[in-house]
Amino acid sequence: MKKTHLLLFSLALLAATGCKKNNNEENAPEKSAVAKQALYSDFTCQMKTLTKGPATESWGPSNKLWANGKTIKVRFISGEGTSFVRGKVQQYAKSWETSANLVFQFVADNAAADLTVGFKHNGDQGSWAYVGIDGRGQAQSVNFGWFDNNTSDEEFRRTTTHEFGHVLGLQHEQAHPDANIKWNKDAVYAYYEGAPNFWTKDAIDFNVLWVGPRAGSNLLAYDKLSIMHYPVPARFTTDGVAIASNNTTITTTDAAYMKKYYPR
Repeated sequence: MKKTHLLLFSLALLAATGCKKNNNEENAPEKSAVAKQALYSDFTCQMKTLTKGPATESWGPSNKLWANGKTIKVRFISGEGTSFVRGKVQQYAKSWETSANLVFQFVADNAAADLTVGFKHNGDQGSWAYVGIDGRGQAQSVNFGWFDNNTSDEEFRRTTTHEFGHVLGLQHEQAHPDANIKWNKDAVYAYYEGAPNFWTKDAIDFNVLWVGPRAGSNLLAYDKLSIMHYPVPARFTTDGVAIASNNTTITTTDAAYMKKYYPR
């Protein structure tokens, strides 16, 4: 009988210990103090150039490319971006170095630099970048308008590699002459002219609808999975086909452009 009581007591103690452990795990803080959000649904990006309209050579215009092998110095605007957000931008910007013979060197906020990166959230909430060397010496060369400490790692990767693709001279993949997207232009204009973008038709034509020329372009095959491709929801096309809805990584074609323009 005593053995039975002892066994029951032991089982009760074990059960109580197990419940306590589970409760502790339930109430324990996450390993990372940073909460994660899903992909930013209103992804937009504006290419900026010093010449009016798209560059005629497209995707890797020779007059926009950096000198091969260059170390590009990058600084952040003082007071903008947390150390966590800055670290993520550095991490994913440098992921291009795997395929491009270039180095992004991030320097102190007050140091001389080729490019300046900011995180403006008020009045300029989009993300944008100058194409290639057009960003050199600008008061701001790149902007990440929706990054904060709650941004998911996938979103950091998607947007940072996209914008730094522009920095290296790439333009939007939907402008490829073989893309053949059947645009519903009325729907595209209605969306981008409204909040939160408020773009002009010229800006929409340049960043979304423009199709590059084949002549004079340095083309590889059209890549609908390219990190440089805008998300095209079904409502933006007359045939109801959605394209590039979830492009978040540098593809082999994206890497091939870098190896072509910045060979080792």
